[in-house]
Amino acid sequence: MRRLIMAAVLAATLAGTSVAFGQSRADLEKARAAYLARNYAEAEERLRALVDPKTGVKELTLLSQGRMYLGAVLLAQGKREQAIDVFEKLILEDPPFEPDPLGYPTDVINTFIDVRVQLQERIRQAAQNAAKLEAERRARAEEEKRRQEEWLAKVKQMAEEEKITVRNSRLVAFLPFGAGQFQNGQPILGWAFLVTEAALVVGTAVTIPMFSYARGRAQEEARAGDIERKADIYQARADAIRVVNLSMAGAFGLIAAAGILQANLAYVPETFETKKRELPSASLRLSPVIAPTQAGVFFGVSGVTF
Repeated sequence: MRRLIMAAVLAATLAGTSVAFGQSRADLEKARAAYLARNYAEAEERLRALVDPKTGVKELTLLSQGRMYLGAVLLAQGKREQAIDVFEKLILEDPPFEPDPLGYPTDVINTFIDVRVQLQERIRQAAQNAAKLEAERRARAEEEKRRQEEWLAKVKQMAEEEKITVRNSRLVAFLPFGAGQFQNGQPILGWAFLVTEAALVVGTAVTIPMFSYARGRAQEEARAGDIERKADIYQARADAIRVVNLSMAGAFGLIAAAGILQANLAYVPETFETKKRELPSASLRLSPVIAPTQAGVFFGVSGVTF
């Protein structure tokens, strides 16, 4: 029984739709007849009722034909701007529509074609503008992303590095062996003074026992009678070693004084050192979630990264 009722309702609906379509077709033919009879006022009235969004025809084929005839009627009355508006709606809502070239005057067909070409150009231009705006938006987004990455990198660098102020001592500037230069941040000059002065100190220290040995042998040979005149040879050797020893000691004094003078002239009261520190690694904290639902109870897990 229920199926019979549903079938009857469906048949009645289809019948009503067929009757409505037939009535709309009849109204369209009446409007067309008025247009061909050049009764433009009656044709416009009928056609506007047909294409009215609220009370007019809903079937796209009849709607497009009605708009085409309405545009033709408006052109015949000299209402070109209104006709162009009607053609634009027709083309935008039914792009494949093609009017019968034998059913309308040449002016109507040409106007329809011009409107379609202009719309296509407008659509193309709108697409180009949209693509351009999208490209600009993406470029801005990329630039903003790059700036954020640079900012994050700077923040991370600032967080990883700690600047420490080291105050220098004037007393260190008066020490030899390049101590003042190293303190002032001049390592190359500091190493030069350190190596040179250390070499002179070592040379001075080495020549002292050599001088003592040569002088002692000279004295021994003199007490023994110095038959082979070796005392003079050892004494001459001792004198030469003494000259070398004194020269090295003097050179050390001069170079050390020069290093101290340079360290005081280039004295830097304080310097800055950068100390690295480790950032805490990200960790994940999980917590259970229990929530009532329509089907029962939901059990899950939520996580937070920090």
